[in-house]
Amino acid sequence: MVWLGGPRRTRRGIYLHDPPPDYHPPRPGIPLKDRQRQARQDWILMRAATIVLILAAVAFMVIMTMIIATHS
Repeated sequence: MVWLGGPRRTRRGIYLHDPPPDYHPPRPGIPLKDRQRQARQDWILMRAATIVLILAAVAFMVIMTMIIATHS
């Protein structure tokens, strides 16, 4: 019999059928709360960097406009 979605597995993801000796599967990484906290910190950092970059670009444009206006 053929299953369209493949046979049902009890494990999720990719796993080795015949692992080599002394092989230990990778442990789950960082807990969910720590991943969420890291994502929140990254989001805040990117937001702050974006605001600083925009303010620097506006300041540069103002300075350039003032230089052009005073030399004309």
